[in-house]
Amino acid sequence: MKSVSTVRITGVGAELPADVVTTAEVEERAGLRERFGLEPGWLEHVTGVRTRRWASPEVQPSELATAAGKKALGRAGLDPLQVDLLIYAGITRDCLEPATASLVADALGARNARVFDLLNACNSLVDALDVGDSLIRGGKAERVLVATGERASLAIGWQARTMEELRQSVASLVVGDGGGAIVLEPSDDPGRGLRAREFRSDATQWRHAIGGRFRPGTQPCEVCGGLLDRTFRCNGRDLFAAAFGLLYPTMETVMERTGWGYDDLDVIFCHQPTKRFVEKAIPFLGDAGKAAGKLWGTAERYGNTSTTSLALAMAEAEEAGTLVAGAKVLVLAPSSGVSAAAVTMVW
Repeated sequence: MKSVSTVRITGVGAELPADVVTTAEVEERAGLRERFGLEPGWLEHVTGVRTRRWASPEVQPSELATAAGKKALGRAGLDPLQVDLLIYAGITRDCLEPATASLVADALGARNARVFDLLNACNSLVDALDVGDSLIRGGKAERVLVATGERASLAIGWQARTMEELRQSVASLVVGDGGGAIVLEPSDDPGRGLRAREFRSDATQWRHAIGGRFRPGTQPCEVCGGLLDRTFRCNGRDLFAAAFGLLYPTMETVMERTGWGYDDLDVIFCHQPTKRFVEKAIPFLGDAGKAAGKLWGTAERYGNTSTTSLALAMAEAEEAGTLVAGAKVLVLAPSSGVSAAAVTMVW
């Protein structure tokens, strides 16, 4: 393989479970009125999430990733045998070993692909995009499939006993399941493809959100004796402050590096933990806030789909005719940890 100068996304796909779960149903199951005296509609009011999709209990993350991968390969016009690298970028996975990428590659029939998993909380997909882009540019890969499958509904904290525990559990009450995938290839058209990118992290802020925590061997669960606490807990206020504080300069840097103004953009994709996260951020964006109308929103309808959210938004925008060849795109991704990413591209 020879090195290339431009890489672009040639296919995108998303898979959504059929079951639609309303926030009212979640409130009732969590007992927010009976246990905490909260008025009906409280959860939707504070998060802006109205519905989400949950997969059936038997569905595995690899199945959602495989379904999304098939759609992305179809959009790219590729046979699975043409994929030479498959990166699985989901937070949830079928097993710790082997890599869930192996299961996805096997299900797809991508027998010629090198496979591995990549994990960085909700930014796993955009980090995998960066890795795939680098390997293509370096001549070590030519056709890369990044696939993710999320069963985040398994991490919901239903048993909050105090208001403080409820505050820590709110983020888990708005998660949604799904699968997403993107295909990366060298671009024959230098006018299309990835442009600038910026990635930043502040590892001192990792305590704000934790999910899937392994307990010390001396502190097993008192009920089941297990060592894995799968519940997702989050200090939303502190996480927002840390993540947004990192995302804003990351965004400004990548736009300056690209040489674009916000008026030049056709569409913006941002990982959205909740609808309120975006609404809360807009007043602090200055001139960039004027471009908020170009943001493709998914959180109100699908909740926090974590690593799936960007591929889901892209697939929707493409189907709607908004994401077309030549469109100028800004991708933004805040995550726990904390990390922030910003990427510009011409579709």
